[in-house]
Amino acid sequence: MFFALALCSPASAAHTPRSDPPVTVGIVLFDDVEIIDFAAPYEVFGTAGFGVVTVSRDGKPITTAMGLTVTPDHGFADAPAFDVLLVPGGDVGEAQRDRALLDFIRQRTASARHVLSVCTGASILGATGLLDGLKATTYFPRLGELAQRYPKVQVVADVRWTDNGKLITSAGLSSGMDAALHVVARLRGEDAARTAALQLEYDWQREGGFVRSRMADRYLPRQLDTRIRWPADLAITQLVSFGDERHWRKRYRVTTTTAAEALLARIADGVENVGGWTRDGKDGWRWHATADGRRVTMALATTPAATAGSYELELTVAVAAAAPGR
Repeated sequence: MFFALALCSPASAAHTPRSDPPVTVGIVLFDDVEIIDFAAPYEVFGTAGFGVVTVSRDGKPITTAMGLTVTPDHGFADAPAFDVLLVPGGDVGEAQRDRALLDFIRQRTASARHVLSVCTGASILGATGLLDGLKATTYFPRLGELAQRYPKVQVVADVRWTDNGKLITSAGLSSGMDAALHVVARLRGEDAARTAALQLEYDWQREGGFVRSRMADRYLPRQLDTRIRWPADLAITQLVSFGDERHWRKRYRVTTTTAAEALLARIADGVENVGGWTRDGKDGWRWHATADGRRVTMALATTPAATAGSYELELTVAVAAAAPGR
């Protein structure tokens, strides 16, 4: 009988609170929201027995960043009280300028026990002013933008989430699961959070774990692309981009009517103007430097592709192990 109950329990409805006393979570939705930013925490909170509802400005269907249509449970006007307010990310350009959305978040933050942003949802919280003077993190490629746009926010790069007491922010995408489990631990204890994580077959790391901003591509030269005079008809398609803390590899397909020699000459001028790059064979360059006490080596190689007018560019990064004691 107990085995049967264990099998049935994951299928219980997450929408209605099952915790005692009940905990309710409100998730704000808007057009161009990222699916995993709200769906993954929804799964975590529902598995933990919390009640979960979704809200939007008027309660009408919204369209996510990937074209999924979602119908919220409530509009701002008839939304119930929440213990936890979740602000997901996505393409937040319009959302962080939506006065009704910002006012709703400010109003509900006053009565909520916790407010959690996921990914670029930190920019929405930043726009409310609620993060002023507090620590916050966000999606790795948007860390600099968050710091520049909201200078009163203490942007933290190398963490999975930040906890300021009431306001909690997470890094990108799947980090929302970790931060949601952290909220469960704050409200119901670590045992409840670990139970939910294992029920989801998720390897939750209470301390540490994967942090995107620690990967080797943090050393990639941000100014390199802007120094190259790319042809006007250039089309670039990213083929791969992956690695770990010690290595990273990026490969692109480049298509242009510009002749190979002329394209290589443009790349050579741009790379050599950045400084520190030296020739490595006919169509490659190499760069060495010391960063964070480690030896960093980058290599850029160009290769003609099978299709006429098409080329492949590959950029690799190798980071030496830290010296003992660092």
